[in-house]
Amino acid sequence: MKRINDSLLYPLERRTVAWAVLRVPAWVLPDHLTALGLLGALGAGAGYILSHWSLPWLWLANLGLLVHWYGDSLDGTLARLRRIERPRYGFFVDETSDLFAWTIIFLCLGLSPCTHFVLACLGLIAYLMAMVYSLIGVQVRDTAHISYYGFGPTEIRALLVLGNLWVFIFGILDLRPWLKFLAVPVPVTIHDIFIALLALLGASAIAISALFERRGLGLEEPPPS
Repeated sequence: MKRINDSLLYPLERRTVAWAVLRVPAWVLPDHLTALGLLGALGAGAGYILSHWSLPWLWLANLGLLVHWYGDSLDGTLARLRRIERPRYGFFVDETSDLFAWTIIFLCLGLSPCTHFVLACLGLIAYLMAMVYSLIGVQVRDTAHISYYGFGPTEIRALLVLGNLWVFIFGILDLRPWLKFLAVPVPVTIHDIFIALLALLGASAIAISALFERRGLGLEEPPPS
């Protein structure tokens, strides 16, 4: 299976992962890193929920997102480096862990004061659309897209961390005075804006990619005469 990652942060991420994976203790296995990533997602979720009562808990959310990135990014690299890959097992465990981890992160984000629950669910739906579309690509092209149009899971984590820092420093700001064209009766936060924008752009990008893929497959497999 070919993996395609053209995300904006990938060059920096690749160097960081290459440095970090060489320093993983010998007793640590890829499954340990996968479990660590899932624990990081739980920590991020706990930080988001607790921030409902005290915003400094967003530091726990940021720490959880960092741990989630570490475990999620290094598990497969460690397996390949040590030549202990288990392709089908690894693919299953990795994708299943991502499914649960991102569901936890988005739903708990929706329970925080940072964004509305409906918008957090919208972000989760957009992520799951990308995930399912990537799995379709594995079946059709034997190719897994880690990112689309320069955007992938690492960029999502980075934006969440930046948004958390913004909220911690400036508090929960209502952006409606600067967005007068939004005639909504509820406060609009920085997380609301970015989640809605990225969900819309992500769904549109997947739709455009699907149209091009359909055309290409139609040329490769023309209908019977």
